[in-house]
Amino acid sequence: MASTDQKTELRRKAMAARAELRGPARHEATAKAAARAFERLSGTTGIVGLYEAFRDEIHPGEVARRLAAGGRRLALPATPKFGQPLVFRAWAPGDPLVQGRMNIPEPSPDAPEVYPQVLLVPPVAFDRRGYRIGYGAGFYDRTIPMLRARHPVFALGYAFACQETEDLPAEHHDVPLDAIATEAEIIAVAGA
Repeated sequence: MASTDQKTELRRKAMAARAELRGPARHEATAKAAARAFERLSGTTGIVGLYEAFRDEIHPGEVARRLAAGGRRLALPATPKFGQPLVFRAWAPGDPLVQGRMNIPEPSPDAPEVYPQVLLVPPVAFDRRGYRIGYGAGFYDRTIPMLRARHPVFALGYAFACQETEDLPAEHHDVPLDAIATEAEIIAVAGA
């Protein structure tokens, strides 16, 4: 099976597993994952690039609120044209959002562009080597190297444990995460 076909099948399975997590179980898993992510991010410095949940991704709202309460500067991405890296704009909980490309809310184009030192990344599926697949557009695989060309960047995956899979097929353009926070644990990636 070709790598693209494998990724498509793994994406489908992970999205189905994520979709099955509902109600109180989902709320409890989100709270546990948020606590783990916040604890891990507490040891970092700089602007934190978050994301606005799309479809039924784990929502980063509690992580954002706790980081903001601690005085951290935050940002959200604006979805660029396909083939381009994400553009992050300054944002804080409560700031208004506009409807962006792909119908994902994002900060106003008037919000200042920033270059986060920390990213909270929403994988659709991930493995313990830190590899992830998203929806297939490659935005984070372009964004992380672009940011790392400016300064060090710590990329933390944020997902439900049910999205884990064994050995995702990694291609030359795939950029591994430094760690992954789930409700079950923080997965430290070897070599990160």
